[in-house]
Amino acid sequence: MAPPPGSQDGWEQVAETAQAYEAELMALRLRAHGIEAQVVDQTFHQEPLTSVRSFAVVRVLVPADRAEEARKLLAAGTPLPEDGESMDGGGEVQ
Repeated sequence: MAPPPGSQDGWEQVAETAQAYEAELMALRLRAHGIEAQVVDQTFHQEPLTSVRSFAVVRVLVPADRAEEARKLLAAGTPLPEDGESMDGGGEVQ
């Protein structure tokens, strides 16, 4: 049986973006929920080429057996606190 599209060596793509920082933030969120994540930056860099979507590809990969869970987590989003402060689990401002 062939692996699903975006799958390679037990890892499956759960997100794609044009910016490395966006992929890193997604990976951090997944890791915070116990899901191992890798960021693969496949952006083509050659100056003075402007940012072209087809040349700017950053992928987020997770173990294939956690891909569905990771997609749901990324799709759910996280509301920001009203005061702009980050709260830890005990209610303390970080």
